[in-house]
Amino acid sequence: MQQEMNELQRDIKYQVEVPSGRGKVDKESKIMMKKDAIPLSNESIQLYKHEQKRLQQKLRKLNEKQQDLAMK
Repeated sequence: MQQEMNELQRDIKYQVEVPSGRGKVDKESKIMMKKDAIPLSNESIQLYKHEQKRLQQKLRKLNEKQQDLAMK
């Protein structure tokens, strides 16, 4: 996301104004959308990491149970 946003910002620097003025406005709106999406992406990453840890713990417990059952 950050990389795409940086590319759009670089493009704006070289954007030639067109009569409708939409070129620069479109890029600026895309940048704002990316900026808004970054916190949501970070939150999703944190949720994913939390879920990953939970599943690793569950797997560890299941492996322990399997070993206990194999010893019986």
